[in-house]
Amino acid sequence: MKKTIQKFFRLSNLIGAKEAVRFMIDGRTKRKRIRQVTLGDETLYIRTATTDLSVAVSHLIKQECDHIHDADPSVIVDAGANIGASALYFAKKYPNAKVFAIEPEEENFEMLVKNTNRYKNIVPIKAALWGSNCTRTIQNRFTGAWGYTVTETTNKRESTGQQVNCITIDSLLKDYHIDRIDILKMDIEGGEKEVLERAEGWIGKVKIISAELHDKICIGCDRAFYLATKEFTRFEKFAEKVTAYRN
Repeated sequence: MKKTIQKFFRLSNLIGAKEAVRFMIDGRTKRKRIRQVTLGDETLYIRTATTDLSVAVSHLIKQECDHIHDADPSVIVDAGANIGASALYFAKKYPNAKVFAIEPEEENFEMLVKNTNRYKNIVPIKAALWGSNCTRTIQNRFTGAWGYTVTETTNKRESTGQQVNCITIDSLLKDYHIDRIDILKMDIEGGEKEVLERAEGWIGKVKIISAELHDKICIGCDRAFYLATKEFTRFEKFAEKVTAYRN
């Protein structure tokens, strides 16, 4: 009971008492529905009984990407954009930048579009960032809506049945006529290994890379990151994220 009361007050401080009650009831009954909530000065859509609220709080209240420093970026690539909270953060902090928000999972992408359609500087892309242009099946690791993965091999128990187009950084640069990426943010649940192992053609066009590395999901992610960024001059670690700066 004490934990329930504490959770209620914590949610109330974030989204108000009425919404807190709805979220707690839906969480208890596993009922997933879309609610419109306000976090800070941003109004967005959140699915109850999912990880959506945690994701939104991390980016819009705790501002977990605030450790990434660039004076005036023009192009930001947000790979693993989920419901769009991180893209909203970047779009508001850097209103002159174009934010390419990449998300492979169907329902997450629908929420991403719903949350970002009023921002002209956000470009939603339904795809998975990968090391080659191909098609893969999305896997569900049963860690919530923030934990979908794309792998070369399919686990029948974890397969969602969703096929997704995979794109490379090279194809992104070509398709959207991008010369340089100022900030590349990656939270792609182990997919960073595939992306970074084939970075030779595009790594020189990236100024800052910030990645959440998932060696526990896919061994070799850490190694791939540091090999790809060996010519970068400065590294910072913030919680589970590592950021590499070219200068």
